[in-house]
Amino acid sequence: MQNRAILFDLDGTLIDQFEAIHTAFSKTLLKMGFPEPSYDKVKRSVGGSSDITMEKLIGRERAQEAVEILRPIFEEEMLQGLKVLPGVLSGLRLLHKSGFKCAVLTNKFGPHARATCQHLGLDEFLEFTLGASDTEWKKPNKQFTETALNKFGFSPSSCDYVGDSPYDFQTAKNAGLKCHLLATGTHSFEELSKLQSEAVYPDFRSFVLSLLDTTKK
Repeated sequence: MQNRAILFDLDGTLIDQFEAIHTAFSKTLLKMGFPEPSYDKVKRSVGGSSDITMEKLIGRERAQEAVEILRPIFEEEMLQGLKVLPGVLSGLRLLHKSGFKCAVLTNKFGPHARATCQHLGLDEFLEFTLGASDTEWKKPNKQFTETALNKFGFSPSSCDYVGDSPYDFQTAKNAGLKCHLLATGTHSFEELSKLQSEAVYPDFRSFVLSLLDTTKK
């Protein structure tokens, strides 16, 4: 099997950090005089980047101000309830042993994303973690993905993208990557299946086993 590259989304794909995300957004909005958002409302708003999430929650006018308040609060809360999603560590280990090169491409603030991966031990299996603020672009912008591909040294035809949302689907489509979608984050299996009829999985283990089976053929 030829070595292949895989770019992963982070939240809802490799990790569950929604408890900390909800707490940080709630504290930020309360500090600014807005009502406290529900857990489900915050979770459904995540996927683009902090500023996009803020726009969904409070509108565009004060979104950037809110993000500046959010970041130090999130740094205090980011390890609260943080966990690796089921099957991810063993799956990454198996992919690594099978010759796959793996990395993270996320709209989470880059320093926070790297600190999270390091804390959970994911960085042992990752070539790099590229996030918001590391370039001038964000998902689903094609240039953001191309930056990761250039860092990898792989072409789009040799790299797959794995995520849990329409943002991830569009990210892969814009850059010409095959997309795998996991129903482990913000969207259900049924919702993701409306984006593409194949390569939708209920969990990380199913994705890994399917990918390895395909590459053996």
